[in-house]
Parts: sequence; C-alpha cells; structure tokens
Amino acid sequence: MTASDEPLPHTAASSAPVAAEDTTVDRDLMLFNNGLAVGVLGGPVTSVALPSLALITLRAKPLEMSVLYAAQRFPPAVTALLGGALVDRHRKLVLLTWGKVAGGVLLLCVPLAAYLGWLSLPLLCVVGLLLAAVNDGSSTAGISYLPSLARGDKLASANSKMGALFSFTDAAGSYLASGLIALLGTSRAIVADVTSYLISALCIKRIRTPEPPPRPRPADSTLWQEIRDGLRYTAGHPLLWPLVLSNTALSLAMTAWDVLYLIYVIRQLHWSPVTLAVVMGCASVGGVVGALAGRRLARPRGTWWGVGPLLLCALALQPLILLPVLFAEPGLLWQIIIAVCVTVRFAGATAHGSTQRSVRQGVCDPRYQGRQQSIGTWVTFGPRFLSALAAGALVSVIGLGPSMAVAATATTGGFLVLARSPVRRLRAIPTTSDG
Repeated sequence: MTASDEPLPHTAASSAPVAAEDTTVDRDLMLFNNGLAVGVLGGPVTSVALPSLALITLRAKPLEMSVLYAAQRFPPAVTALLGGALVDRHRKLVLLTWGKVAGGVLLLCVPLAAYLGWLSLPLLCVVGLLLAAVNDGSSTAGISYLPSLARGDKLASANSKMGALFSFTDAAGSYLASGLIALLGTSRAIVADVTSYLISALCIKRIRTPEPPPRPRPADSTLWQEIRDGLRYTAGHPLLWPLVLSNTALSLAMTAWDVLYLIYVIRQLHWSPVTLAVVMGCASVGGVVGALAGRRLARPRGTWWGVGPLLLCALALQPLILLPVLFAEPGLLWQIIIAVCVTVRFAGATAHGSTQRSVRQGVCDPRYQGRQQSIGTWVTFGPRFLSALAAGALVSVIGLGPSMAVAATATTGGFLVLARSPVRRLRAIPTTSDG
C-alpha cells in the first residue's frame, strides 16, 4: 500500500460525532414536532366546545359571543412585545414547557366549573383570555427555537413538515372532538385538551439538543430598550414589515368573518356541535394539502414563479372562496359545499403561512428572532379583539348577512398590501445575508 492508498487518519472517528449529533437533532426535531402536534390534536375540542357552551348552554347573544371571541384574541395586544423580549433573554424550551403546563391547568377550570354548576360566560371569557396569553408566549418560544434546531436548508423543510403534521393532527382532533362531544358532552370533552397540554410538555421536556445560550446583552440594557430595538429592526426591514402588514390586514378581516361564521352556521343553518367539528376537520385536511404542496409550489420556475407569486395567489384565493358561504341554506348539500370551501381556504392559508414563516425566519438576524416573531404577533393578532367586537356591533346595525359580506370583501386587504411590496418579486426563500 502506498502513502496515497492509506486511509485518512481519524476519518471514521471524526464522522462518528457528526452522525451522532445528526441523530440526536433528528430525534429532538421529532420530539419537538410531536410535542406541539399533540397540543394541536386537543385544540379543536376547545375550539368547538367553548363557543358551543356559550351559544347552546349559556344562550349567548351575538354581542356576547363577540366579547368571548375578543377575550380569546386580546392578549397579544398586551403580552406579545414583552413576551418576545423575554424569549430572547431566556431559554426557549423552558418557557415552552412551562407554558404547556400552565395551559393545561387553566383549561381544567372549565369542566370543573361545569361539574360544580359554576359555568358562566364571564368564566369562559377569563379562561379564554388567560389561555390565549399563555399560548401566545409558548408559540413565540417554539417558533423562535426552531431555527436553532433546523438550520439552513432544513428550516423550510422543517416548517413544511411541521405544517403538514399540525394540519393532519388538527384534522384528527376535529373528528376526535365530534366523537368526544357526542359521547361525553361538551364540557367533559375538554379534559382531552387538558391531557394534550400535559403530554406536549412531557415531549418538549425530553429534548436533549443543547440550546444556544441567549446572546449577551449590554449591562445597561432594559426590556423596553430591547423591545424598541426589535420594533426598529422589524419595521425597517424591506421584507419582514410588508409580510407583517399583509398578515395583519388578512387577520383582521378573517377574525370578523370567523366570529360571524360561528353564529351563522349554528343559529341560521342549525348546525350541531358535531357537524361543526366535522367541517372543521375538513379545514384541517386542507391544511395538510397546503402544507405538503406549499414547499413544492414555492420552488422557482423560470422568471415568473416562486415564493412571491405563491404568496400572492394564496392571498387572492381567500375572498373568492368565502363567497359561496354567503348564499348557504340549511341542509346536507350546503354543509358539503361549505366543507369544500373551507378545505380550499385552509389549503391556501397553510401554504401561505408556512412559506411566509420560512421567509421571516430566513432573513431575520438570530439576535432578533424572538422579537420579530412577537412583533409580528402583536401587530397581526393584537388588534383582533377590536375586529371581533366591531363584527358584533356591525351585526346589530346592518344584520348578519351584510356584515359577513363586509368581512369577506375586507379579506382582499392582505393581497393588496403584499402586491405593492418587494416580496412579490421573491423567487426563493432568502437567508439572513440576502435580507
């Protein structure tokens, strides 16, 4: 054997730790996805149960329903900015784990109150408010942690797979919700979601990949200074800010639509909670399709197609797919038509969501991941409680049908904002150096 034939020294030894590290990361990515997916599995139970308890058991009026819906969407307006700064200061997995535990404990109050005869609309509003605050912090921690677990090209793939998994478990959760509500009753079925929170916390707790420590801060740095820095960075970014504003325009319109839609299908179309859960399952099936197809559809094709055109097409689809719902009547045929519309709507929404999230994670400086995510949450979701209240007030002035038409028309706002921004020219997922 000549010198050139000899094996390179330490090749096997040096590759072994890399392989072991990759195996650990893959295992932890699976635990991360599965832990969050279990939480998604139980979510539809609460999504159906809380409004059903308010509408059917407590006989809430449209304005009272808008208050409940607003309570569940108010926390980001107050907690998002502070939460993002705290996430950038602390270990994200610790915050995520304890957030799941707190969510389970809060949600347990609803079936306990129903058992003791204490169930009331104010209680549902308080639980919805606090649960939304906890979920907001957990979501920021989870999304900010993912780029440290899946880096580079793996990030878009991880977002796509996570979106598909979440949509699949959301679909399964919707059908699970219909079965549990039919079998156990509305309030007792919520225990399934309590269990999902606790299992989710256990999965996250088992992650072993070392989390990078928070970046050192100047000694005189305060939370408010860090929040201002995050706001300045996000608002000044040519790609991040248009995406945030577009998401906000769509979110405000869809919040108004969703609160009116619940009243419409239960009160005017006479849907049962089981029917509502089944149609929600169709939405999740659409989410699976959108998540799986989104990454493939976002691949550049020539000079005319890529990330930007995909985002615009997904946004343009939203108002069009809502129109048939405005003409619905009671009966199985219209239940099927609405289920198809909901499936297509969520396919587009999920493809848009996973793609824009990959863009935002890819271009963002790692120092600002938590803050740009929380600022996006604050701007996009913070005003939703006002949209929900406005929807309830609008019904009292012009009626349910015209109010739904106004909300459907308003969903064009997201498309119009993005069509005027540099995002429309994107052909591939950019990276920090590109942004």
